[in-house]
Amino acid sequence: MKRYLVISDTHIPTRQDEIPAIVFEELENCDGIIALGDFVDIDTVMILKKSTKNFYGVHGNMDFPDVKDYLPFSTLLQIEGVTLGLCHGWGAPWGIKKRILSHFKEKPDIILFGHTHEFEDSIENGVRFLNPGAATKRGTFGILTIDGRNVKFELKKI
Repeated sequence: MKRYLVISDTHIPTRQDEIPAIVFEELENCDGIIALGDFVDIDTVMILKKSTKNFYGVHGNMDFPDVKDYLPFSTLLQIEGVTLGLCHGWGAPWGIKKRILSHFKEKPDIILFGHTHEFEDSIENGVRFLNPGAATKRGTFGILTIDGRNVKFELKKI
């Protein structure tokens, strides 16, 4: 069984000064972080990366150029036999899942995305889409637990 903290849209320093403390408290009980972009600055990426031995991340549309150089636009992961597609997302919220899914050559079991700032757990075209929301004041993040083919995604409020 693996447990990952899933975070997106921290928007530091443009919308807040730091990652909320509850994120690091929850991280103590996790195997790693899946970070889905719009960190904005590279310092935020490095803080998250140094806080765990397992960091997986993609950049978002609002990230500074150094973040976009450091992290990919999208990636695929295998955890406990489950294929995860990571992509921040782009454009208007309507049609975002279709746009993201069409980006992947190999269809993942689950797509983790951000961009909309709204928590989501839905299925479209046979793919489960999970969005942790925005990790800002009064925002949200997620905890992803994978135990074989059993996948749980829980909402955590800041």
